[in-house]
Amino acid sequence: MTCDRSAQLHAYHDGELSSADVAEMEKHLLACLICSAELADLRGMSLQLSQAQRPQLSQIERHRLHRHLDSVMERAVVRFAWSLSGVAAAVLLVGSFWLSQATEPVQAAPPWVDAAAYAHSLGDNAQSPAAQWYLADATQRSTDEAP
Repeated sequence: MTCDRSAQLHAYHDGELSSADVAEMEKHLLACLICSAELADLRGMSLQLSQAQRPQLSQIERHRLHRHLDSVMERAVVRFAWSLSGVAAAVLLVGSFWLSQATEPVQAAPPWVDAAAYAHSLGDNAQSPAAQWYLADATQRSTDEAP
């Protein structure tokens, strides 16, 4: 048999209820034998656990425990690094394949790219002094001559 207040019983035992709820639970405990027995069991277990000796690790056992934890952590880091390397390799392969499968034709250079070559072919027939300076050879040009 169970009582519908058994969930609140654990909170009562742990001291997590408000003062109004504590008073109500204490009234309920006087009337309910199931909750009273369960509370007695909880108090008995708490008493046994509080009186039990805690195990003490020797210095050698602590050293072994730390060494084991370090090795487990190191394996986890290595496993993560291998996984990350695999993902990076997959991205590299997929990206390389995708780039090699370009279906768009290569476009010709925009028309302004050939403008300098066309203007240079005019030679001395360039109209302005700025155009002549721009088209001059770099060895002939100096920063002092800038128009």
